[in-house]
Amino acid sequence: MSQITLRLRSALRAPLDASRIRLDEWVQLSASEIERFELPSRSGPIAIGELFEVSLQSDVSMPRLVIDGCLRHVSGMGFQHKLGEIICQSDVGDHAGSCMLGGRIVVHGNAGHHLGSPRGARNVGMNGGQLIVRGSAGDDAGQRMRRGEIWIDGDAGQRLATWQVAGTIGVAGKCGSNIAYGMRRGTLIFGQQPTLDANRFSTPIPLRSAFVGLLGRSSGASWLTPESLRSLRVCRGDRHIDGRGEIWMP
Repeated sequence: MSQITLRLRSALRAPLDASRIRLDEWVQLSASEIERFELPSRSGPIAIGELFEVSLQSDVSMPRLVIDGCLRHVSGMGFQHKLGEIICQSDVGDHAGSCMLGGRIVVHGNAGHHLGSPRGARNVGMNGGQLIVRGSAGDDAGQRMRRGEIWIDGDAGQRLATWQVAGTIGVAGKCGSNIAYGMRRGTLIFGQQPTLDANRFSTPIPLRSAFVGLLGRSSGASWLTPESLRSLRVCRGDRHIDGRGEIWMP
C-alpha cells in the first residue's frame, strides 16, 4: 500500500475540477506519472506537478491520498471514491464525495455545496463509504443518498438529504430550511434542534433503538457522545410520500 501526498505550491485562484482523480488508480502510478496527470481548468488542462509537490510513502495500512493546502476552488474531490482514504487538510469546494461508493474521505475544514450528492446526469448520490467534514457544509448535502455515512461537525445549508433513500447523515450544528424533502428511508441525526415541517414528519417521541449503542462506538462524529445519544427523540417521514426515514434530535 502507498500514501500519496500533494502539497499545494501556491494558493489556487481559479476553479479546478478534480473529479478525474481516482485513488484506486493512482496507487499504481509513480510520482512522476502523477505529476504529469492533467486536470481540467478554465484555462485548459493543467498538470498536477504544476500545482502540487508530489511525494510517495510505502508500507502504510491502506491506500491514502493526503492533500495539504486550501481546495476551496476545487470541485469534485473524491468523485466516485471507492477505495482507501482521502484526507483534505483544509476547505474543499462543491461536489466533494459526489457519487461516492466506498472508502473514507475526511475534510479538515469546510465543504461547499452538493456534498456527497449526484453530479452531472447521474441521479444517485452517495452509495457507500464514510464522508467526514470537520467544519460546515453548504446546500444540498446528501441529496439522493442510498448508502454510507456523512458526518458534519459544523452547520449544514438548505435542502439537506432531499430524496434520501438510505444511509446516515449527522449534523452537529444548525441546519437550513427544507430538511429531508422526499425522504424515503435512512437516518438523520442532529446535535441541535432542527426546524421540521409538521405536515411531513410525525411528532417526536423518545428514541429507543439497539442501533444507538453501536453507532456511539463506530461513528465518525466526536460530538455524538453516549450521553447525547441517550437523550435523543425520533420522528418519521416524509409522510407526503409514505416515507419511513428517521430523524433523531435533542
